[in-house]
Parts: sequence; C-alpha cells; structure tokens
Amino acid sequence: MSLSQTWDALIGGDLRRRMMGDFRRLSSRDSVMGRFDWYRRSTWDDSDREEFEARLKRCRYAGSKAQYLRIQAHHLAEVGLHTPAIELLDRLLRDFPDRGETAMSRLQKAGSLASLGELSAAIEEFRAALQAEREYPNVRTLAALDYGWFIVEKHLVDLFDEAADVLKEFENKQFGTAFPVVSYRVCAIQSILADARGDRAAAGDYARRALVEAAKTHSGYRYHAKTGLVESRPDWMEKRLTSLADESIR
Repeated sequence: MSLSQTWDALIGGDLRRRMMGDFRRLSSRDSVMGRFDWYRRSTWDDSDREEFEARLKRCRYAGSKAQYLRIQAHHLAEVGLHTPAIELLDRLLRDFPDRGETAMSRLQKAGSLASLGELSAAIEEFRAALQAEREYPNVRTLAALDYGWFIVEKHLVDLFDEAADVLKEFENKQFGTAFPVVSYRVCAIQSILADARGDRAAAGDYARRALVEAAKTHSGYRYHAKTGLVESRPDWMEKRLTSLADESIR
C-alpha cells in the first residue's frame, strides 16, 4: 500500500478534503508552521491546552476533530505525557466517535496504558483495537503486531495462544507487504511463541529470519529505500533471538 493509499485508508478522501478546508480556514492568517503545529504539541501546560481548545472549537467537522485529537495524543505520548494523551483519546471516543479513527485510537491508548504499567487495561484496549478493525476493515493498523510484541515483552504466558491466534488472523490483512521492521517483529514474536510450544526448530528458524530482517539496510522499495528499517533492537529480544538461533543448530 502506497503512502497516499494509507492516508486515504485512514481518513477517507472526503474527510481529507474536509480537513484541508479546516486547515485553510483555521490558518489563513497564520504562518506555514502554525497551520500544523497546533495539534502536534510536545508540551501540555495551561496555555497549550487553551490554544488547542480554541482551534479545535473552530473546526467544522467531527471527523476532523477526531483526527486532531488523535494526532495530538500521539505527540504527547511520544514525549511521555501519557495521562493527557489518554484523556484526549477518551474524549475522541466519547464525543467524536469515528469508525475511521477508532482502531488507531484504541491502539494508541493501549500503548500509553502499557507505558504507565496498567497492563490489564492495556490488554482490553488492544482487544478493542482489534475488534474495531474487524468491524471496519477499511482501516488497517498494526494492532495485532503490537499486541503480540506486548505479550512476549511482558512475558504474559497465559496470553501466548491468543497472540498466536491474532497473528494468524491478521497476517494477510496487516502484514501483506511488509517493511523489514514489520517482518522482524513478526518473526521475533513467532520465534518466542514457538519456543514456548517446545518447537525448537521453528523457534530457531524464525529467530534467524528476524535477525536477517534486522540487519537489512535497504527496505526493498525503490522510492522508500530507508523507510521501515529496524532502527531499535531491544537487548532482551536480541539476546533471546541470538540464543534461539544458535540452539536450534547445535
């Protein structure tokens, strides 16, 4: 899926046109940077909130407001401001429900809850994100992949079977044309799940495939050569994959 197709899948062409209308109306007298920075803040003090609310109030369409709330929540979560990020996402889901935003909003909320150590609540949000995608498959996220990674990272052994089922269910829907980082995570998760089942050969095979994906320096796409490469390899996962890859060939 191309970048433009992904954009259309997430918000739809009609909503995109509405949002661009909001951009022009909201920022006709603003600088170019000001047009887009108001919902991409990395601070959240009283003045930030007041300006955000003033601009949000001027938006005409509920779908646009949902998009702005989700994007702002993402930027807050990126700098560790998870509590206000969750508040914005809850507001989106309560006041501006939009089926094109539900899956990603639930997924973002799950990530913030996990970062705050609220694992049970995070699990429910991951499941809600997956259900939203089942109900509205026009929107594709990587919820299945993120949920699987969360399960193996937290070593939630009781959920290993669920992780395997979810990966199988969404394999073609979410991972059809995969960048190296996606293939790496799929193989890494499958390696740990296979090891838990006692399938040493499969665990080793998946581990070696994950390590190959992690080492790639080209995405395989002509016009996006550096997009989707593995930029971060957690020590705990690297050690586990290396061990599983070596053990299976002894």
